Order: sequence, then structure tokens, then C-alpha cells
Amino acid sequence: MPLLEIEGGIPLIGNVHLSGSRNSSVALIPAALFSNDDIVIDNVPKFGAIDTLIAIIKSLGGKAEWISKNKLLINGASLETFEVPYELGSVYRNTGLLAGPLMFRFGQAVLPKQNPEVIVIKPINRWVDSWRSLGVDVKEDDKYYYLKAEQITGTTINFKVNTHMGTGNAILSSIFGIGETTIINAAEESEINDLISFCNLIGAEIDRIEPRKIRILGKRIFRGTSFKVQNDINEAVAFAVGALVTNGNISIKGVEKSGITSFTNVLTKMGANFEFSGDEMRVWHANEELKPVEINTAPAPGFMTHWKSLLVLLATKANGVSIIHDTVYINRFEFTKDLNRMGAKIEILKPSEVNLIPVISDDYYDFNKSGEPYTVARVTGPTKLKGVKSHIIDLRSGAVLVLAALYAEGKSEIGGFEYISRGFEDFFEKFGSLGAKFSYVN
Repeated sequence: MPLLEIEGGIPLIGNVHLSGSRNSSVALIPAALFSNDDIVIDNVPKFGAIDTLIAIIKSLGGKAEWISKNKLLINGASLETFEVPYELGSVYRNTGLLAGPLMFRFGQAVLPKQNPEVIVIKPINRWVDSWRSLGVDVKEDDKYYYLKAEQITGTTINFKVNTHMGTGNAILSSIFGIGETTIINAAEESEINDLISFCNLIGAEIDRIEPRKIRILGKRIFRGTSFKVQNDINEAVAFAVGALVTNGNISIKGVEKSGITSFTNVLTKMGANFEFSGDEMRVWHANEELKPVEINTAPAPGFMTHWKSLLVLLATKANGVSIIHDTVYINRFEFTKDLNRMGAKIEILKPSEVNLIPVISDDYYDFNKSGEPYTVARVTGPTKLKGVKSHIIDLRSGAVLVLAALYAEGKSEIGGFEYISRGFEDFFEKFGSLGAKFSYVN
């Protein structure tokens, strides 16, 4: 099995342009299938989940093809089946976003469950609840969900816990329904706003009437359009942290400042150097002292949980003790074991051990049975990291382990680096253009 060898201690310097948002793209592509006309979506990143979505659409008889770099042409008029193949549809959870357009065209959908041998299972119970509240009959067996609805009827969907992809699914499952649907506690992420804008262009009627309240009036006729995907805010955070941990200087082009306000607020608290000029964000570090922070992760507009691992890494450079409390997930600190082997000082604690109140957003977690979860990282810095051998187990741990290796002294060898290509476009090429040194060894 090949390993990625990374030479650490090299400052990342230069200019880089952000790719299109992966979280927007995986929702916009299914949404395009409502129309019988051609739809062109520009600025689509090329990575694993997009390739799989394209393959699924083609397997269903639909049209999905690259017409130029990062530009997709999609047409759902020729879809001929509502059954998503298991081998394709079981890899990514976003396959479930095909439920809406398939039910619109066929009145039913057969969707594979995630294959536990391929990927870490993420629950979709909130999706199932939304379907049922819209009048969908949902059955399941070990491998599939079977959805059937003679008619989608508008309703109120009130999410107990804020959910990004659950909101996207609720939108796509209701835009063709009879009457009005209201989504309460809807996600505020900018990618959801991208989806709303796109759906309105093709003929939907969707309004965000309050920050966390979305109203949808069902429509039945959808047209073609052209649309440009927003740039990826998660990629922006990764480059910014890369500049800071390597004592580098990076200009990141194509940044929507409002999408990363909670992140830049943390940089300000830490005393990190950054500045904006239009849509360009420059981030640099020249051995000045960073301050520790105490942060609770939260859905937008809070500090987002998928930035947590990068903040933990950055906190290893801060002078003092940082506290990062994950209020969304109960088991997303596995990556800290590798950081500790590299020399970091990170303790994973219960919230009460640092005088915090535990927040449980996982619907499946039984507090009475399992007790208080370990959802706090206490990071003591500054520490120097050294290169080690490690293995990436998922996309979330991937980027932080590569950045940690770029920060560390000496060379690191990382297995499982292919996970990164499932969620980032040209990740290694972009960091290589900034001076990162990668090589492949057996």
C-alpha cells in the first residue's frame, strides 16, 4: 500500500484560488434533475462524491456530463428508473438527496443505505422523519430504504436538532408538493442559501423568512438555467490554518468573508494575522505569539464543527490552554491520538471536567445509559510536533493530519491519503504550489 511522505517545517507561501463548494454541489446536482431542460452548473469541484453522483445519474438514464473544466451539464428528462444501484449509492450519504427528484418523477424511490464496510455510518433518521411528515410511506430492510408517495403534501417540519443535509433533503423533498411546507430550525449555512437560490431559478418558490425558518410553496413545473456554485469556505479555513501553522504567508482568492466570520473571529481572539482585500484573504504568521481560546462548536452562524480539528491543531501553537467543546458530535476527536503521537498535548475530557454543560445533539445518544460523553479537547501549547507514521481514517482527519505533517519537524508518512480526494479538489496540487513537498513511497 503506498504511503504519502511529507517533508515538514517548510513555510507555505504563495497564492491559491478556492474551488467550488462541495457541500453546495452535492445538493445542486440532484436538484437539477427536476427539470426536463438542460441545466449548466459552473464551478463544480471534481472529487469523489461528485464523480459518484454523476455515475448514479447516468445509471438511472439521466444526463450528466462535463462540458468544460468544472462545468456540468445535467438533464433529468431521460431518467428511466427510481432504483439507485447499491454499489454506487451506498458510498455517500448525499445519495439520499436524490429522493426528491425521483419521487417527483416516479412517485417512489429506492435508496441504498450506507455500506458500513466502505464508510462510517451517519444517521439519516431526521430525513426519514421529514419524508414521513410529507406523506411518504417509508419502509426499509438491511440494505435499502423504499419510499413511495402518491402525493407530497405540505407540512411543518420542525427539526429538534439543527441539520445541514437534513434541511437540504427537506427542501428537495417538498418543492413539488401540494401546498406550503415550513421548515423550522432550518440550517443557516451559506450552502443552503445556494440551494434555495438555485431552486428558485428553476421554478421553485422558497423563502428564508427568518434566519432558521424556511417557507416552500410547492410547484410542478421546472425549467433550465445556468448557475455558479459558491466557493468552498471549508477549503478557505484549511489554507488559512496551513499558513499559520507553517509560519507561512498565503493569499487565498475567492473568499466570501461572511461565510467564515465565526472563524475569523477566532483568529482575531488568537492574535493571528489576516486581512481582506475584496474577495482575497491574506493570512500569515511570523513567530508571533498566539493566544489560547475557548470555543463551543455549533451550526452556522457558530464556529462550525468540521473546522474543529483544524482549530485543535492551531491551538497547539498557542501559548496556554485552549478548550474546544464539540456540541454537535460525541465521537469526533479520534484524530487527536495521532497529534499526540506527534508531540501535541491534547486531553479529551467530559464537559463537566472543565465546568461546561454537556450538549448532546446526537439523536441516537442515550445519556442515561452511556453517561456524559467525552466532547471536549483541552489543548496545552505551544508544543513542537515531530514527523511520525499515521493513517487517515476519514475525510475529516485527513486534512488535519496532512497539515500537522507540514507543520512538524522531519518527515511524516501517511496512509489512507486517498480519503482526501473524496472531499477536496486538487488538494495536494494546491498545497504543492505553495511549497509543500509530497512524495509517494511503498
